[in-house]
Amino acid sequence: MKAETGFLLSAQNSKIKSALFFLILLFLPAQFGQHFWPNFSYVLGIRVDYLSPTIYITDVLILLLFVFLITSLRKKIIQELLKKQFLLYLNLSFLGLSILIGIMLSKNPQAGLYGILKLIEFVFLGIYASRFVTKTNFKKVLFVFSIAIIFEALLAIFQYIQQGSIGGLFYFFGERAFNGQTPGIANASINGSLVLRSYGTFSHPNVLGGYLAIGMTLILFNLGLIKNKIEKNLYLGSLLLGTLALATTLSRITILRWIVILFIFFISKEGKNFLKKNRTFILILFSLILFFLFYSPIFLRLFNFNLHDESLSNRGTLIESSLEIIKNNLFFGAGLNNFLIELAQIKQKNSVIFYLQPVHNIFLLVAAQAGIIGLTYSLFFLAKTFKKAFEKKELINYKSIIFLSILILGSFDHYFLTIQQGQLLLSFMLGLIWAKFKS
Repeated sequence: MKAETGFLLSAQNSKIKSALFFLILLFLPAQFGQHFWPNFSYVLGIRVDYLSPTIYITDVLILLLFVFLITSLRKKIIQELLKKQFLLYLNLSFLGLSILIGIMLSKNPQAGLYGILKLIEFVFLGIYASRFVTKTNFKKVLFVFSIAIIFEALLAIFQYIQQGSIGGLFYFFGERAFNGQTPGIANASINGSLVLRSYGTFSHPNVLGGYLAIGMTLILFNLGLIKNKIEKNLYLGSLLLGTLALATTLSRITILRWIVILFIFFISKEGKNFLKKNRTFILILFSLILFFLFYSPIFLRLFNFNLHDESLSNRGTLIESSLEIIKNNLFFGAGLNNFLIELAQIKQKNSVIFYLQPVHNIFLLVAAQAGIIGLTYSLFFLAKTFKKAFEKKELINYKSIIFLSILILGSFDHYFLTIQQGQLLLSFMLGLIWAKFKS
């Protein structure tokens, strides 16, 4: 009787964990949460979102997943896990110690300790994804991403048409209230006119663009798994709407990357087979791309920019500042979440007005905050992940394309390490690359 009860509880626990995991993926784009503003979240008396401890709905779901996982693990399994991989635990201990030293030596240790909590959260999610995603439930992952992409795409398209936020129910998914005149909003200057870029429920159009492009890559390269016609139409619809929405973000790097990925897909063996069977979809997709490239502001946005553009000069200044921070904190870094504190001190000496943003390069950001030691471990992990992504016989596969996309996008932006949705997306995708797909 006890064995039967234990089995039922275990099965129920497994269903709950599965539901929580898919809810995390579904609500990944949502930035609805409660912000807190302790002293360490201010820089020069200015509130900084990047330093504000925030409880998002995804944080609650991850915590619940962790609790249900711990309660389902038997003592024997935990002991077995601790016995294995001694070298791995030794390396992790050394890395953790170096990060702690960097935080203790930092100008804002409280912000650094909060950064460690978030790091643990995202590492847990990545490891869980690598163990949870199997051949059996991979289609569910695709389904959840397609639903989320359709939702975000429709919202982004209407925001672009209205040139402002939609409001109402969308507030509870994290849509901020904004229009083209909102201070600090992302507008694109095209032919002397300002065009509001779409946000969806994200904190910036670039983050929305990254999410759409990576999510659509995952769906595109796995369309062959879908046999049900209704499901396939849903996925094709998410690709069409996602492409349309991606255009409204006016995000140069992401749009160009998506066009390249489509080209790579259609010259691959799988893509050629897809071309023969889905000619109507291909015609619509390429008509959309051609229209937005040549009959919309996108052409001017993509190809008419100068090297003296304010955003480019600001990024260049941030790179120079990050190199100075790395030089001053070579081994242990300035401490997690301490880049902006160091930046403010550097810029305060040279300029009254400065750009209070993380450096738009994840490698420089890691080096600045975790030092050469942290960067070395990060590069080693990425090298191992690179090997995992390319371990299939086919050189062109969704894992390799997504991994390279993360490296490219991460070289031009920081949201994979600084913004909740970007951190969740990075954690899940890296976990997916490591998944062995054993049923």
